[in-house]
Formats: sequence, C-alpha cells, structure tokens
Amino acid sequence: MLLLVFTGASVFSFIGFAVSELFLGIPLLSNPRLLDDMTNPEVVPAMRVMQVLLAIGMMIVPSVVYLWIASSWDELKKVFGNVNRQGVMLSVAFFMVAFPFVNFLAEWNASLEVPTVMGTWMESKESQAGQLTALFLDMPNVGLLLFNFLMIAVLPAVGEELIFRGIIQRGLTKHAVNPHLSIWIAAALFSAIHLQFFGFFPRLLMGVAMGYLFFWSGNLWYPIVAHFTNNAVSIILSFGIQHNHIQPQIETAGIDNGTVASFSLVFCMMLLYLFKQHQSLQKHKA
Repeated sequence: MLLLVFTGASVFSFIGFAVSELFLGIPLLSNPRLLDDMTNPEVVPAMRVMQVLLAIGMMIVPSVVYLWIASSWDELKKVFGNVNRQGVMLSVAFFMVAFPFVNFLAEWNASLEVPTVMGTWMESKESQAGQLTALFLDMPNVGLLLFNFLMIAVLPAVGEELIFRGIIQRGLTKHAVNPHLSIWIAAALFSAIHLQFFGFFPRLLMGVAMGYLFFWSGNLWYPIVAHFTNNAVSIILSFGIQHNHIQPQIETAGIDNGTVASFSLVFCMMLLYLFKQHQSLQKHKA
C-alpha cells in the first residue's frame, strides 16, 4: 500500500507540475521552490490543481488498486453494497448535529500547551494549514464553490475512507485485532496524517464515529456520506458567510457554550445508537 501511495504521489505530482506550468502559467516544473510558500496567492491555483490530483493519485487510485489485488470480488461487493435511505439520513444527520460539539472540542484542543520546541513546529504547521485552507475557501463565485465541493468534500471523503476505513481498519480487524481497537487506531492515523495537531482530538473522534458506521454496517458508503457531509457543511457555511447569506455566528456555534455542545454530544450518541439498531435490524431481515 505504501509503495502504491508513494508511486501515485510521484506520478500525479509531476502531472500537477506540468498542468500548472502548461495551462496556468505557474512554472512549478522549472522553479519548484515556488512551493516553499504554499500560501502565496499567486500559487493558489496550482495548489488547487495539486490538491485534486494528489487526492486521486495518493488516495483513490492506490486504494482501488490495493483492494483489487488483495480482496475478492465478493468482499468488494459487500464493502460497496447497496445503502438504504434511513442509514444515509442518520449518517448525514450525525455530522450535522455534531457541529457544535466539534467546535467546542476544537477550541479546547487549540488551547492545549505543548513543549516549546515541539509546540513551535506544531504552531507553524497549523498556521500554514490554516492560511492555505482560508485561501482555498475564498469563493468569490459559484464556480469555485463547485470546485471546492470536488476538492474538499468529494475526493477526500472517498479517498480517506477507502484508506483508513476500507483498508486499515478492515485489515486490522481481519488480522484478529479487536475491532474496537482497530477503529481507534485507524482514526488516530486519520487524524495525525492531516498534520493539524491543534485539531487532533475532534478529528480523532470524527474518525471513530465513521469507523463505527463502517463496523456496524460493513458498508463503506455510509462513512463516505458522513465524511462528505462534514466537509460540505464547512464549504457551504464559508460561502454563505462570504456572500452575506448566513450569519457568521453560526460557524462558531458551540465554541464557548458548553450547554449547546453537551446537547450536541447527546444527540450524536442517540443517532449512533439508532444507526446501530437500524443496521442490526437490516442484517436480521437479510
């Protein structure tokens, strides 16, 4: 899997450099040091292209090739089986309801103190990631809104769930690792790989939730839908706030309100319970 990921990263990075130079006029092939400052607005169009290509080349293509080599057709049919309306609705509702609790947990996570040397490095990575995200989410027109749905919502939802739930979590469970431990290991790797350490814990718990959606259903489409919902909500809120269609306060719901965050957590647990019960009923009927 690692060999496939590194190969895909190399090939699709070269394609991204070539596309940026030939079609966008950003000379990454002749001057790759332009990427030393990825938050430079002049480089952002190239970074968008690179983000899309790397999502395909580092996550989706390697995962599909790996699953094709390592799994039987019957296994793949189960992993990508048919979904039912109730399960999809519960998956979507969970990540919409989780928003205030995630905000509250993210604010707590950001306040944690870490040792000076490590903390300085983490802060620099967090700052760079935050600046790049802000540039990506600058959407003056509907075209960029639609492009962001592809770049930030669709491709990461498919690619990351293929790797972390479809391959890592499923692989650990198949090799006699306790399924609950497999869920937490996959979720921890999922959170760590983003290199945004001051958002590690909310992303960890989101990964755990998606892990249980997959564990209880055996169907990868549910965590993909949930993951897409989480990312798509952020895009829609950003676009709405920028164009004065949504009040900015909505984006920070739950950050400084423990009561709202607590209700959010309780409703999340209820929705997960309902999802588990619904999947058990579906399996019993089958």
